[in-house]
Amino acid sequence: MPVQLLKIIKGKSETSLPSHLQKEDLQHLQEGFDHTNKYFQGIVILSYPLTKLGDGTDFFKVVLQDLDNSFSRINSINILIYGKMAEDCAKVIRNGDTCLVSGFKLKKSPTAKEDGRHGCHLEVSEEAGSAIYIYTVPRTTAASETASLSVAPKYVYTPLNRLKDGTIVNLYGIVKFFKPPYVSKGTDYCSVVTLVDPSNVKLTCTLFNGNLDSLPKIYKVGDIVRFHRIKIREYNGQMQGITSAGFASLTFDGTVGAPVVPRTSSKVYTFMDEEQKTIKELRIWAASNLSISGPAAKLSDVQPMLFFDLTCQLIGKAKVDGSSFLLKVWDGTKCPYPTWKVPVEARDLEGEKVLLHQLRNLTVDILVYDNHVQLAKSLKIGSFLRIYSIHTKQASADNEDVSHLEFHLHGGTCYGRGIGVLPESNPDIKELKAFLESVDLADSQNMESMSSLELDGTFSSVADLESHLQRCQQLSVTVLTDHQYLSNTELKTILNSPAPQQYRIRAKLRTYEPQKLYQSIKLHCSKCNSLCKQCSTPKPIKSLSSIAAEQQPSWEPTEIAQALGVELLQYVFIMRFTLVDGTGALNAYLFDYEKFFQIPASEILTNNFLQQKMQMTMNALCPPGRKLDDLPWLECFIKSYNVRDEMKHQVYYQIFDTTVAEDVV
Repeated sequence: MPVQLLKIIKGKSETSLPSHLQKEDLQHLQEGFDHTNKYFQGIVILSYPLTKLGDGTDFFKVVLQDLDNSFSRINSINILIYGKMAEDCAKVIRNGDTCLVSGFKLKKSPTAKEDGRHGCHLEVSEEAGSAIYIYTVPRTTAASETASLSVAPKYVYTPLNRLKDGTIVNLYGIVKFFKPPYVSKGTDYCSVVTLVDPSNVKLTCTLFNGNLDSLPKIYKVGDIVRFHRIKIREYNGQMQGITSAGFASLTFDGTVGAPVVPRTSSKVYTFMDEEQKTIKELRIWAASNLSISGPAAKLSDVQPMLFFDLTCQLIGKAKVDGSSFLLKVWDGTKCPYPTWKVPVEARDLEGEKVLLHQLRNLTVDILVYDNHVQLAKSLKIGSFLRIYSIHTKQASADNEDVSHLEFHLHGGTCYGRGIGVLPESNPDIKELKAFLESVDLADSQNMESMSSLELDGTFSSVADLESHLQRCQQLSVTVLTDHQYLSNTELKTILNSPAPQQYRIRAKLRTYEPQKLYQSIKLHCSKCNSLCKQCSTPKPIKSLSSIAAEQQPSWEPTEIAQALGVELLQYVFIMRFTLVDGTGALNAYLFDYEKFFQIPASEILTNNFLQQKMQMTMNALCPPGRKLDDLPWLECFIKSYNVRDEMKHQVYYQIFDTTVAEDVV
């Protein structure tokens, strides 16, 4: 049979391969060599949907990773499967399976530069006499019974001080800092985690996936993660990790003595007995070398002007406005201060009415803003949460003398702000559930009515509430780098004012051009302050003799260009932002070398990581698919200037002294 599905029983294949076949390593797969009696073996890290070619032939593509060379810069190869074999393989191949391919044709890959895989690909079909052996793992298999030809695949783990640019590696690390998953690229979720290990090197990883459950399940600083197939990139002298095809993770509690139980959404993974030793050693090292006590607190411990993490249960939720969302939570303890109750319509409040009434003196209202709203909407009533970096603020309503304590989860992800959902199996949740079940609700209902300040009716109008919320929000996704003395000006006023002038504005980015971001990179001439004009006056090559004749010649590009009469051009970002603030719409141009995006325009065209970062930044400034009310705020400086020619006079606007906030992506 061209496609054979085999099983691993107690670490061994139930069927032997034909004796004439010999294994070929990835590095030896080269054009011009005889591979007739060779086979290639690898782990399936990516598969594409079954499709049909123009002539109706079935086509199926998978990517195999060579585990023997997992530390190499290039360690995966494309497998192109045609005809009935493609249909058969599409039915049975799954990520994580081990595949052996024989009888293949080796051809140059036209996508090698784009996907970073082997320079050749393998083509297989039943007509060509090809064969594929698929070694699957029973989904209830023990850790030692894994997908391999004779023994379980042995993964190589790279210490953080030995990472190299451009490699795809496996690694272990201890979580020193993390940002819970948040929406970044439209529907994609992003999580940022900083790892350390006994080599005393730090690695920051940016991980994204359209499936929230596929991101690492990190609950607190000190957790231990195992990453398989993470791509390493060097940026500004620092190594960074990003997700690659086939990325997978396991997370473990970092507490010394805790059970070694991995957290993962994957039904199939390999975890060897010797890896338990690795987890225990990392726990001991972290306990002695890292300060991993977080700012967790009970509601009974909170004070004004505090940032803290709260483990709690969700009992109610409601939409407040386009940029904020209400979560009603409790942890069984009582806040020592009067707390505000956010006024919402009863029909908008989700939750069990009887329980909400019973717990009215023990719950607190937390307002979450901006990028946290979408996740907050998806939370299930009754779920257990850990909310990171809640801000307590003492304030009073506009027509009240009595102060109260407010709870806010501000926009952005700075300081790890975010919301995590914890399973009931989590040790902290088991403890919390036991405590909640012991709380005497009768006592809480007999408390004085002023123990929790009811704010319903304290705002004289909806406009007063919206004004109060706006003062609480920290939604700006940009930072002003100068001229903070300027006060905000409405766009309507700017449009009706003469130029030139400078303004500070607070607006939303409705749209931008170009949508294809690579088109925003232009070459600029500083001499004439224009784009692709010819300001150079080329001189013959012998003009360099003046430099060569110097006692200590300087071959700096600027001096060479000057000697040859060449005007050097610089890469710049040029974009048009359409900004709105409710009073008007204004087109402002961005003309920037590096400051706004904190990305050099001269490097982005050759750096995939920077291109991804720029796309994620623009998706944060102007999230696709969002309504205008749900867009984040931008604080910007803009200046107006006149442009005149023989026919007409126009006023243009340009953004300046503004940069994207560090925690936007």
